[in-house]
Amino acid sequence: MPIHRRFVLSLIPVLFFLIFFNTAPLMGQEAPETFNTDQDTGFYYTIKKGDTLWGLSKKFYNSQWDWPGLWEMNQDIKNPHWIYPGNTIRVYLKPEYQTQPPPPEQPEQPRKPEKIVVETKFNCPNIHKIGFIKKEPVPALGTVVGERQGNIMMSANDIIYIEPTGRTPLVPGREYQIFTTSKVKSKVKGYLHLIKADVEIIQIHSDYAVGRIDNAFNAVEAGNLVMDYYTRPTTLLVDEYPAPVDATLIGSEDNNIFLNDHRIAFINKGSQDSIKPGNIYTIKRPYKTGSVYDPKTDLPIAPITLGRLIVLHTEEDISTVMVISSTEDIYPGDIVN
Repeated sequence: MPIHRRFVLSLIPVLFFLIFFNTAPLMGQEAPETFNTDQDTGFYYTIKKGDTLWGLSKKFYNSQWDWPGLWEMNQDIKNPHWIYPGNTIRVYLKPEYQTQPPPPEQPEQPRKPEKIVVETKFNCPNIHKIGFIKKEPVPALGTVVGERQGNIMMSANDIIYIEPTGRTPLVPGREYQIFTTSKVKSKVKGYLHLIKADVEIIQIHSDYAVGRIDNAFNAVEAGNLVMDYYTRPTTLLVDEYPAPVDATLIGSEDNNIFLNDHRIAFINKGSQDSIKPGNIYTIKRPYKTGSVYDPKTDLPIAPITLGRLIVLHTEEDISTVMVISSTEDIYPGDIVN
């Protein structure tokens, strides 16, 4: 066999290895993970160039050794060494950093906890049905007067009759919301708006409109009000370290005596206090104990940390929030900062 032919044949395995080595990551690459924004509620992060599970674990949890937990949360990642820009992964919030002790050589200058900025997003697909508090009631565009079959309690797919207020004409084919208002029973002045259902106008008559309830979150009754669809963003950019606030929990959407994970509640600060949707705050409770020297004297002790919450919606001076973690029962009157 000629020497040059033997040389060419000897190069074939080498060329094959190089081609396979350079294309293997492409063959293993998966399409970007997508989530159903109509159903999934939680925290998400979109992978950027240069990210690794090791590095993201360091960013999110202040420890690179927690990467197996991050991998376990995202079972679509087949190989933890291969993650790709554009893919979206689920994350959980890292605990608050504790202030580190000062270095020995500078005892007078305590070190501040490291602040690592990670662009995390919180998805809340059902935000459109979450209640809110305003100083004054939202002007109603109509009032529900009854259901076609005479049902007292109305729900999804029922055909209802609406008496317009004349403020703004109801438009066929447009989506509206059915709601109720009630005065807030607390030191805060305002009106709680509860969203009960989505309704589409299907017919307009001279003195009434006909609508079909598309989604019902609570039973609809005669006398409930109709307003324009209250649109709010379903994806929020998370800020774990906003400027501190001095706020108070003023109650829950469902008037529960105590709150725990995933409950909707309200705090007495809003957009005028620089609060934004996506801000994360800590819930605490002041703690006092009797003095061992004088039982009549209270000693102020550091507040007890009860949990954390995320802001979903802000009005001028009141915000709607969701409790995202709790270590014990949370009550109206607990502080938020």
